[in-house]
Amino acid sequence: MLVIAGGKILAVGGSATPIPDGAVVVDCSGQTITPGLIDASFRGGAAANDQNEQSGEVTPQLRGQDSLDPEDKSFARARQSGVTAVQVMPGTRNVIGGLGCVVKTFGSDPAAMVLKEDSGLRLVMGAEPSMGNRAIRGGNVDSMYYRRPTTRMGVVWEARKAFYDAKEAMQMTLGGAPPTANPGREVLTRALQGQLTVFTTARSEQDIRTALRLATEFGYKTVLDEAQDAHFVVDELAQAKVTVLLGAPSATAVAGTAGSDGSDPRYATIGLLARRGVPYVITTGSNLAALDLVREAMFAVRAGLSPAQAIDAVTILPARLLGLDARIGSLAAGKDADFVLWSHDPLDPAATAVSVHIDGNSVLESR
Repeated sequence: MLVIAGGKILAVGGSATPIPDGAVVVDCSGQTITPGLIDASFRGGAAANDQNEQSGEVTPQLRGQDSLDPEDKSFARARQSGVTAVQVMPGTRNVIGGLGCVVKTFGSDPAAMVLKEDSGLRLVMGAEPSMGNRAIRGGNVDSMYYRRPTTRMGVVWEARKAFYDAKEAMQMTLGGAPPTANPGREVLTRALQGQLTVFTTARSEQDIRTALRLATEFGYKTVLDEAQDAHFVVDELAQAKVTVLLGAPSATAVAGTAGSDGSDPRYATIGLLARRGVPYVITTGSNLAALDLVREAMFAVRAGLSPAQAIDAVTILPARLLGLDARIGSLAAGKDADFVLWSHDPLDPAATAVSVHIDGNSVLESR
């Protein structure tokens, strides 16, 4: 039994739980209730053209929150599949793209949807930030794409230089010389001081190793996003205790195709990480072929997770990673009344979300 009022959970228990006078009673016999699902790496929340600001390669001061569009269709799709909260970040075309935020998937006012501002900093390894860039070899510069970086080496250097500059500014401040105001550098300083987690998109083995090396070199906390080749470096990941966000492994592995950035996704990666004690979270990520989040959890069970582990990987584990487990991610007294009623066990292929509630309000539109 779940008792809610004022957008919060009042009590969770069995049939002996007292029902407040005047309460509206809803019979959920034959259905399964879970906390609202949480997607910690969500592709959407804004128009595609608003997700990447490419006037510069390093733009840590930009905020994904500033392009949030409550009417974006990705929010409606997420709600229909039981997702009640997502992390929205800038896109992956810049080396350092900017700051993400965690939002509820329903609302008309972007500010009111936000659960957490500045939830993480987007850093991207691999070929994507250099894609389309052209080196200048004579002639006129007639496009913004005549710029650096143009190689993986250049991508890594842009990231390293940005953190070097922020570190130098920190040392100047400690020496008593106030540095010139620089919003981007201030964001990087927060990461270096442990106040901000760096979400590093690194898909291939070489990019994962580079991401770990940079985090060690500069001492910031990182999470690996879309680490499709994690199975190649599981020992290093276990030693570093770095959380891995697995974005839609089923879509690529089932199709038998190579992943982006030269990665080699494996169907059983998540089970391997679980057995080795590597922290993980299931997400939809940037794969256009991604299934609904609950379906990705279902495939994770086929790949070696227990049903309880799979549900945790889309509820309480992402909530803890994002620092929001006091509000969302589980059904407990005092938490937000974000929950889903499923027609069957949610990991059953036939299951559908019958009723989705955010802050106690039904938000499921008719399909």
